[in-house]
Amino acid sequence: MISKHSGFYHWPLTMAGGALLAIAGAAGAASPSSESDLTTRGPAGTVKIAPEPGSATAKPASLSPQDSAKSLNFKVNYVYRPGGQGPLKPLSEGSVLNSGDHYKIQFTPAENGYVYVFQVDSSKAIFQLFPMTSFGGVTVNNLNPVKAGVTYHLPAKDKSFKLDDKAGSESILFLAFREPNPALEQQYEALINARMSKDNAKASNLQNAINASFKTRGLAGIVDDPEKKTASVPWTAQESFIMPVRQTNGLCDGCMNMLTFEHR
Repeated sequence: MISKHSGFYHWPLTMAGGALLAIAGAAGAASPSSESDLTTRGPAGTVKIAPEPGSATAKPASLSPQDSAKSLNFKVNYVYRPGGQGPLKPLSEGSVLNSGDHYKIQFTPAENGYVYVFQVDSSKAIFQLFPMTSFGGVTVNNLNPVKAGVTYHLPAKDKSFKLDDKAGSESILFLAFREPNPALEQQYEALINARMSKDNAKASNLQNAINASFKTRGLAGIVDDPEKKTASVPWTAQESFIMPVRQTNGLCDGCMNMLTFEHR
């Protein structure tokens, strides 16, 4: 689960809380300029990034999805920084991260659409990472609909999520639709309201319903380019990381991609 620094909970529910438990456990807001770390359950917040000096800026890895009239195609990159120090590293299926590690998500849609990104932590609690207006006093304005060709950075280009001390298996779910999903948004809003009112029983029921909804959606993998090409992917003007060129495998309307990592 994510731990919080410059703010990641408390974002306004502009997205009607789609079925994911968006940020569990309110985390106290920290000033964007503050270097103190606060920890809470779920996406606990953002961490200011110290750019890696001297890193070259390069084009993002190219994702060439399979030809499909129904597929929604994206460039998607998941990265992390061990202990919040040093260069970015690719975060892939089965990666092992430790409490205190920083991580980020970057995606670029090939067409207009609606994206919902959630994280399921080791306790099976669900947290919404996208869309999001603000968290802990930090404005991020990552909102739907997403625009073709625009690159979105979660939580922000110069910030990262930070893992708290609740170890276990965690998953990031990336769902894409051509139209908004009111049912998902309403379910998420109900979950947030239940959490705010401390109605644990209702929140648990809503979370179970959302988890069940995830299980009914198709899975689409992100795979390495068969020619084993690599590319340098930039996050800010001064930092980048090297990763295999990757492609989505036909993410259908309403399907999802899931990446699971071990949090120790």
